[in-house]
Amino acid sequence: MNDGFYSDAVLSYDRALLLDPDNSYFWDNRGVALSKIGLLDEAQESFEFALDVDPSNVRAWSNLGVCLASRRQFEEALNSFEQAINLNPENDEVWNNKGSALFSLKRYQEAVDAYETALRINSHNADAWAGKGSALGFLEKYEDAIFCMEQFMQLAAESLTPQVEESWAMILEWKMKLKREKDED
Repeated sequence: MNDGFYSDAVLSYDRALLLDPDNSYFWDNRGVALSKIGLLDEAQESFEFALDVDPSNVRAWSNLGVCLASRRQFEEALNSFEQAINLNPENDEVWNNKGSALFSLKRYQEAVDAYETALRINSHNADAWAGKGSALGFLEKYEDAIFCMEQFMQLAAESLTPQVEESWAMILEWKMKLKREKDED
């Protein structure tokens, strides 16, 4: 699976589950592999099996939430992220995922709060900086949004991903809005 052979990984996990059907780790990883090849119904089922076997599997709760969010079931995704947070409140990735689900629901201030928690846990979480910046932009808190995007870009400097390029455009747009606001005053 680490090499990107997701279909082969699913088959390997299927064989492993024949030997150990109560292995939550196998069910969870199988779900991840299924997600990677776009089989979201099967992935969700696999995550749910992982949780039937071990309801304290934080990673399976988080992966189920990501799967549900991919299916645009954001409220259900939030429930999964809350379960993961209740089990491990110091997992920055789960807080970041919760922020993303809240952002998708246009609950921007709640998203900012979730991203801030992720950043309190891990100030090097580039995705949380980007999410927080985007949410602050929608809240028209442009100076804070620009700061967050600059933090994201520093952390993601080695990769020229579309998200980095989009961040440049957002910063420019927010700076222009700030200038207009100042000119109107």
